[in-house]
Amino acid sequence: MKAFLVFSLASFTVGFVGCRSKQTDDGLVPVRGVVTVDGEPAVGVVIELHPESDGPALSKGVTSDGGMFEISTHRQGDGVVPGVYDVTFVWSEFNVVSRSQEGDRLNGRYATKKATSIQWNVPDQSLFDAGTIELTTTD
Repeated sequence: MKAFLVFSLASFTVGFVGCRSKQTDDGLVPVRGVVTVDGEPAVGVVIELHPESDGPALSKGVTSDGGMFEISTHRQGDGVVPGVYDVTFVWSEFNVVSRSQEGDRLNGRYATKKATSIQWNVPDQSLFDAGTIELTTTD
């Protein structure tokens, strides 16, 4: 009985691991980079990638310490479908009373597809390094 239990557990483990290792490629390209505002790394900037079509932005990220970010579509850091994107940036502040994000410290300069001048062509490769995106609060 003990041998049967060990065999069953081993079979389940191999089967489970085997299923996970055969997971199909989702076709997403990881995207990473750094955002600075007026020359300083910026924490809390929301980044959205808008496809050339008029569809909604499905991929986004938020800058962390040092202005670093990674873009997510389905799960944290998984990346985006290769293609051309207009990239928007909003740097709001959290209002603890209303429990919502308010304002844009970038003054709307990059907040919409029409306003932003930043566009990425994400190629079908193992990683897209967006480099350092230098944003400003003034002209």
